[in-house]
Amino acid sequence: MRDDRNKWPPVRNGEREPLIGCGVQAHRIQVQRQTVLSGALDNCLQLINATSAVAGGEDQAVGNTYALRQRRDRVLAVNGPALEDGWHATHGVAVSDMSSAYALVELSGENAVHVIATGTEFVPDQLSASVSRLWHGFGNLLYRHGPDDAYRMHVRSAQFEAVWEMLDRQMTALRGVIPEHAATDQLALAGDDAILPYNKAI
Repeated sequence: MRDDRNKWPPVRNGEREPLIGCGVQAHRIQVQRQTVLSGALDNCLQLINATSAVAGGEDQAVGNTYALRQRRDRVLAVNGPALEDGWHATHGVAVSDMSSAYALVELSGENAVHVIATGTEFVPDQLSASVSRLWHGFGNLLYRHGPDDAYRMHVRSAQFEAVWEMLDRQMTALRGVIPEHAATDQLALAGDDAILPYNKAI
């Protein structure tokens, strides 16, 4: 059989040098555990000893252990308790270890939201029922975390390389529009009709 392995670059390990520039930083974040729970929301939260799940928009995750609401009957527990995979009959909840299925990226800085807005209609101050989003066509879980200018994005591990490359491209495009010395919270630009590589509504 023909060996075509050398046509593609080798898959890199999980470590990454951060992407930094123009008021934005992107970091690969390692977490201990990611667990998907499927069932009634209250039962899912009870099983992981959580009081609420972050639903995106103005919701904000804090600390290293929290829950994300993917949809009406599905929660992703980040660094939650270790649970046995399978059906938990006492709670009516199905549990799946997804630790290796998602890669976690954190964007921070005064212009982070503008990099996010290049690929989605995410608006930080609007209510949302779920953290599930599409960013440049990549399905992800997107939410605010910690400081007001920090956001986290869980992407499929198999798509991480493509997402990381897209982040690099969008940050490069932003640097072309907003020089580092001119970056401000207001993104001051010459002229009101300047064309930006992000949603002007943000």
